Formats: sequence, structure tokens, C-alpha cells
Amino acid sequence: MPAAPTGSASFRDPENAAYLHGGSWYRVAGPSSSAALTLLLTSPLYSQLVTAGSIVAYELATVETTREVVSAYAVASGRSPQPGACVFHVAAVPLITYPWEWPNSMLEAAARLTLTLRMQLLDIGLDLKDASAFNVQFIGMHPVFIDIGSIEVWRPNPSWNASRQFIENFINPLAVGSGAHVTAADAWELSRHRGLKSDAARQLLPKAKRRSMSLRLLQATTRPVAANAPSESKFAERAARNKDLALKATLGLTRRLIKQIEKLHGTAHSTTWVDYGSREHYGTEDLLRKSDFAADFVSAAPGRGDLVLDVGGNDGFTAAHLVRTTGARVVVLDADAGALDVLYAGISTTADLVGQITPMLGDITNLMPAAGLLDAEFGAFTSRVHPTAVTCQAVLHHVVITQGTPMGFAVDALARFGAPVQIEFANEEDEKVRILLSQIPNWQGAYSTEVLLGALRARFEFVEVAGTTSPTRVVVNAWNQVKVT
Repeated sequence: MPAAPTGSASFRDPENAAYLHGGSWYRVAGPSSSAALTLLLTSPLYSQLVTAGSIVAYELATVETTREVVSAYAVASGRSPQPGACVFHVAAVPLITYPWEWPNSMLEAAARLTLTLRMQLLDIGLDLKDASAFNVQFIGMHPVFIDIGSIEVWRPNPSWNASRQFIENFINPLAVGSGAHVTAADAWELSRHRGLKSDAARQLLPKAKRRSMSLRLLQATTRPVAANAPSESKFAERAARNKDLALKATLGLTRRLIKQIEKLHGTAHSTTWVDYGSREHYGTEDLLRKSDFAADFVSAAPGRGDLVLDVGGNDGFTAAHLVRTTGARVVVLDADAGALDVLYAGISTTADLVGQITPMLGDITNLMPAAGLLDAEFGAFTSRVHPTAVTCQAVLHHVVITQGTPMGFAVDALARFGAPVQIEFANEEDEKVRILLSQIPNWQGAYSTEVLLGALRARFEFVEVAGTTSPTRVVVNAWNQVKVT
């Protein structure tokens, strides 16, 4: 019996599979897929796309590597590649994230890339055979197309067989998430990570979007009725007789989809922390001191800035400071989608930051587990994000008091990454802490600086109080001795 492909291989496309072998990623491509990838690779468009960061780089593997990869893939996947299969070595992306971890702005960016790429591919006789949101990843906040296996030779078709998937993966979640309260990530969660079907989306749409005729017409094309049979089979004969007309029609459809995405650009969500950027409870000097503590912490040892996990990073103020002062790469983890949309709006057009900071929706106390077929399709958060340092500024009082998490467990949630941790802790005299405690009758938890220090000392070799950012907020660093091998 073949081994389960535990995150090292894709297995839903028999014509083209991604496979991790010897620490490198490869594409095992059947004859038709190889022809399409070779056509792109030898065209001027390829270098344009790679230079722009729109698609991952790839190259044809050597004969020896091809033989080795094909043999290993057949054993691991239980699927023998087709005769004449080619293997392409593919550049890896540094971080894998999923649509339900993206604020609206990132899903919108992925949608735009998908449609723009399709337009460019059609110009040289190629197409995308699917339109999954999983085809796109982010380097910082810059979207990059990674699923080169979905590139195929265009078959004359006035429509696009992947339009239904595009609507369910992009348009429906963005339409549902265009209101003030529900986000596109919420829609993805409701869909069980498979894209939101149009009938369900219609029930969840904000009132203004329910009246949109263009959206209604697009959604109607996704319903499973005879009239919506794949256009490639319905119009194959006529399209083959008039390829130019078919091409013009499918380009027109793609432009319609682009316009629909533009219409779905939502306003800021009414979330708890969307206006946190004002930080009225911090003085200017306190705010700068807060970021300087983080920069000193990251700079204190070589390699700490390779990937900083900024827990509760909100609008990216500290993350931006870390990038500019230490050159760090930062993942901003926050459970507030509105705050991350604010981050995206402020940083995505800033050249020195856009490639270094990645927003991710998530709660440190409820991180995503492995999921999908055999728990192998979607990796757990902890298997994808490997920080070299963790910062957690003014978050623990919400975790311990609001969420009722014992201090030790809250510290465990930070320590589980095996990286040095810096915590800005609002003590029991802090105004925000007092407000939270006043809202919970008979609260019995243990919450103090001494309790925090005790929890840290039980889990780290070194714990130091670095200073304060205000009279009631203390900064604590904790780390273990680095083992030299």
C-alpha cells in the first residue's frame, strides 16, 4: 500500500503533480502538460512573469533527476506517471498560507493575479485549466502563481471551463465578505475549505450585493443544470471553426470577471481592532519604545530576524519597524480581519515592506490543525510557520482574561515554536486590564507579572525583564541556549 502523501505531494491532478523530493519541489508532468510548460518556458512571456514575481520559476530537470523523481513519486503516490512524462524543478515559496487565513484584500489580490495571468497566457496560446485560490501564494504581500500544473494549451472555447471554480473560490467569498461584518475568510470557513457555492452565497450576501444583476448572472452560470454543461463540449465544433471569435469571447468573459472583482472591493470591516492604529492609550514615546524593544530583541542574536512571528500585530506598526531597522521577515498573526486589511492597505504599495511582511488571520490559542484528505492536503499552522523569534505585544491580557486561558497554557502557546519570545505584558494595574476584569464577574484566574515570569521560567532557560513601555506595561524576553551542532 502506498504511503500517504503527507504534504509532500499533490494527488488530485493525474496529468501534473507537485512532489517534494530531496528537499526540492518538482512537477511530474504528463505529455500534454509538458508541452504547455515547455511552450511557456521558451516564450518571452516566461521571463516577464518571473521577473515581475507573478509566477514561480521552473526549469526542465536532468535525465538522471527525472528518472529518480518519477520512480520515487510512483512509490509515494501510488500513481504511475504517464509514459513520456517530464519533470520540472520548481522554485519554492518561503511560506504556505490558505484562503481562510487571508484578509479580503489578499484574496482580491490573488483573484486579480489569476485573471491577469490568464489574459497573458491566452496571448501565446495557453490557458488555465482551473482557477483554484490554492494556485496562488504570497511572498510578503506580493501574490505569486505556484500551480504551474494548471497551465495548459488553450482549446478553442468561447467561455472558460474554470469560471465556475473562479466564482466559487473568489467572487462568492469576496461578495459575501464585502459587507461590514462578515469577511471572505469567514465564507471560506463556511464552505469547508472548498469554495463557496452560489446558492449558499446568495443567502449570505449583503443587501446591496443581492441587487447586483451582473453578480446574479455570473452566479447563475454555476448552478448544476443541463444548460450549464461545460462550454468546451457544448461549443467545441463551432469554436474550432472560428478560433478567433472564440478567443475574443473568452477574453471578454475574463474582462467581465475582472470588473466584477473591482466591484467587490469592500470598505473597512467593523471589527473590534480595526481602529487600533490610533493607539490612544500609548504616548508617542511609549509607542516608539515598544517597537525599539522588539528591534533590540530581534537583533540580539544572529538569525532571529529570519522569520519573526508577530502575534497580535494588528496594523503592522511594529512589523514595519522590524523590517526597516533589522531587515527581518515578519508574519503578522492577528484574529482581526479588519485590522489586517488596514495593514494591507498601508503596506502593500510600500516597496521596502511589501515583500517582507505577510498578514495571516489566526488565533494563537486556536491555530489551524492539519486537514483535508488523510490530513495531508492542508498543513497545520505549526508545520508551515517556523519562526526564529516570536513577539507578543499587549496580547496576553486578552488571552488570559477574556479567553480564560491559564497563564501557563498561554505561555505554552508561544513557547511551542521553540523560538525566543518577547512579551509586552499589561500588568494588573493597567487600565485596559482593569476594564476587562470589571466585565467578568467573579473572575478567579491568576494574572500578574510574577505569574507570567514564573510561567516563563518553567519553560525557558533565560528570562529577563528588558524594561517598560509605560508605567503599567513591562517587556520580558525569554529564550533557551542555542545548541551548537
